[in-house]
Amino acid sequence: MLKSVTARILGVACLACVAKADVALGVSFAPANPFDDCVRSMEKLGPVRDAEYAICMKKESARLLTEVQKVYTQIANDKYFAAWNNGNGMFKGRVRDTYNAWLVYRNSYCDLFAEASKDTGGSMDYNREQCLMEMTKQQLEVVNNVIAAKLNDPE
Repeated sequence: MLKSVTARILGVACLACVAKADVALGVSFAPANPFDDCVRSMEKLGPVRDAEYAICMKKESARLLTEVQKVYTQIANDKYFAAWNNGNGMFKGRVRDTYNAWLVYRNSYCDLFAEASKDTGGSMDYNREQCLMEMTKQQLEVVNNVIAAKLNDPE
């Protein structure tokens, strides 16, 4: 497991080195990003306002949520997690309960965040959608770590 973690760290460090070298050489290294693509398409129409950013963030949140659901489904259908799940499939057992609890937490937290930040700059829609996008991105990393931990288990 230590070798795997070390390899991942070195891999990320190498990607950072390549990206810096590409920037120094004037080469674009950034992979396609649906959110950035959405913002660029909005920029073609004129200055991008909070409402347009919110539209792009909402689309990106939906895309990320689909990815989160795929990983939860993978966990739910894995025999390794069957006993923990108390059932098979995404919409049964503890996987469903875990996903639903996270979704309720995410939505409520982002509503609270938008309310708290309404007088600090940016529209409520912008702040809420940004929160939803970031929390969904974080959850995707979290559930991918569950899969990674299982794959790195020596059993």
